[in-house]
Amino acid sequence: MEGPATAGLFHAHPRAPAEAVPLRPQKMISVTNLTLHFGERPMFDGVSFFIGSDDRIGLVGRNGAGKSTLLKILAGQQHYDAGSIGRPKELTMGYLPQQMDHDLHLSPWEVAEKAFAEALEVERSIEAITKDLESATSDERAMELASLLAHAHERLNTLGVADHEMKIERMLKGIGFVGQDMHRKLQELSGGWRMRAELARILLMQPDLLLLDEPTNHLDLPAIQWLEDLLRTYPAALVLISHDKTFLDNLTKRTLEVAGGNLIDRKVPWSQYVELRKVEREQQSAAAKDQQRYIKETEALINKFRAKASKAAFAQSLITKLDKLERIEVEDEDLRKLLVKFPPAPSSGKLVCEVKSVSKSYGAKEIFRNAELTIAKGEHLALVGANGTGKSTLVRMIMGEEPFQGEVRLGHNVIIGYYAQDMPERMAPQRTVLETAEDAASEDNRARVRAMLGAFMFSGEDVDKKVKVLSGGERARLALCCMLLKPLNFLILDEPTHHLDIQSKDVLKEALKNYDGTFLLVSHDRDFLTGLTTRLLELDELRIRDQHMDILELIEKRKALQGADIGKSSAARQKEAKPEKQNDQRERREGEKERRRMQAQLERLEQKLATLEQEEKALQQDVMKGGKGAGQVEKGYERLGELAKQIAQAMEEWESASVQLEALGER
Repeated sequence: MEGPATAGLFHAHPRAPAEAVPLRPQKMISVTNLTLHFGERPMFDGVSFFIGSDDRIGLVGRNGAGKSTLLKILAGQQHYDAGSIGRPKELTMGYLPQQMDHDLHLSPWEVAEKAFAEALEVERSIEAITKDLESATSDERAMELASLLAHAHERLNTLGVADHEMKIERMLKGIGFVGQDMHRKLQELSGGWRMRAELARILLMQPDLLLLDEPTNHLDLPAIQWLEDLLRTYPAALVLISHDKTFLDNLTKRTLEVAGGNLIDRKVPWSQYVELRKVEREQQSAAAKDQQRYIKETEALINKFRAKASKAAFAQSLITKLDKLERIEVEDEDLRKLLVKFPPAPSSGKLVCEVKSVSKSYGAKEIFRNAELTIAKGEHLALVGANGTGKSTLVRMIMGEEPFQGEVRLGHNVIIGYYAQDMPERMAPQRTVLETAEDAASEDNRARVRAMLGAFMFSGEDVDKKVKVLSGGERARLALCCMLLKPLNFLILDEPTHHLDIQSKDVLKEALKNYDGTFLLVSHDRDFLTGLTTRLLELDELRIRDQHMDILELIEKRKALQGADIGKSSAARQKEAKPEKQNDQRERREGEKERRRMQAQLERLEQKLATLEQEEKALQQDVMKGGKGAGQVEKGYERLGELAKQIAQAMEEWESASVQLEALGER
């Protein structure tokens, strides 16, 4: 069996002019006794649930549990064995899968423009209904057509066809496209940017129901925050698959967990769901123990009285009572999880890595200009910033995989463990899991390979599987396992959580917290970064900036600075930044004076920052040289703390001045 066919990724039944109906039915989708088997394995075993018009659902479960399969079934793109799925014929759905085929000859703008195809259809519907209304022969028919016409106009108003160019520009900018990138062909863009274009199209369609499978996978932090803000008030029901706990908590009110062929349905967001399920299991276990005690006591009474003629009837009544008793079954909990513990890090020098006067360009696009960075032993750092600012580029430069101008120097006895973004794809596809781990292990650790694979949930026949048949999550686990099979003291991790489920991410985060070596991490996952790092390195304006704050503080700071500029069209910003003042020369002169004053203040702050950062760098190097008394070292670290505060304060003043100057139209 299968659901109705879909047109591309947007499921919308054709609407004849005389068949328009209310836009948001109360019960959108009703699933009854859904069954699907993959071989002998039951993916879904007679599950039933419904999706209402106001539902905001987080679809969760371990990798391989069937989340994406269920979303495909709801979208009408996956066969199922038995059961039924009911949906109103007028229901519109926007479905974003994790992977899809793209028309590579289109630009992001042209992809997004497809969203307004329905508006043209509704306009034709309005014309047809209006013509029918003019020739209506009865009051009843006229009222029916008038109602249809009202619904059609309401839908057209929702789609907003009149200002679609402005909506396209705002949507594409919000999701990360800038300037001419909106008009480049998809064949020139990476898979992540192609998926962004598709997401923009779906959101512009204003469907009744959104089905989103890992929509944040290819987004940077600013784009994730923008999408989250948009979806908070988006006028559609939502079914969302995400391994980003913060994203789930902020956008969903109901959780559906796929587990062991069944669905567990609770009307709470993810974090509350975890606590609720913990309490439910404890209560269920306690109730089962109480019932077992009651059964044993009753059986003892039966054995005591069944041989006595005078008590035989009583004993029989107890037997009947036990036979009718519904046994409490404690739900099986999937206790499989990663067991990650990094081995003690070999000792290294106090200076782990130094980046000096580094510049990097790709053609005319400048990434770094005289960038500086010092990483000390034991620091836990994260690189953050928008896509394209050079996070992965910097990592590859440190690894010697990318040419650049300047110097990158590693400290004494630094041993790097590197997890690249594409690490799961770098592994030899024909090697088995066991062979891959053995290849990566140091001689001292070869005897621990099978035990370590077991800790990463590869046991029994799993170790003989070839890498090519592993899922993305399994490959990610294997790549992380390989890193733990050799002594390392400097971990460089570029998006290590990309293929991991929520439970596995939590375990990795805890392991990194307890790691006694140094790590440099690239991640866009707010929950993963929260409380994990000693400082953030923000890549912005061709520099590497120290941010002595947590990721959530940095996000709020950036939102406050950007204000209402997020997602606005360049035309709108230009209009706001440069209001016309032709009729007021005095006001114009005052504006010029204020701009010059702000420009001078900005230059003073830039000079102050350069001086402070130069002193900080020199002091860091001096402290790390060694040979100083404890008192001198302590004073050095105290001064470094003062400098960090002064730099952070100067940065805030500089950013505030920059925003003011931009508002005055000079930047």
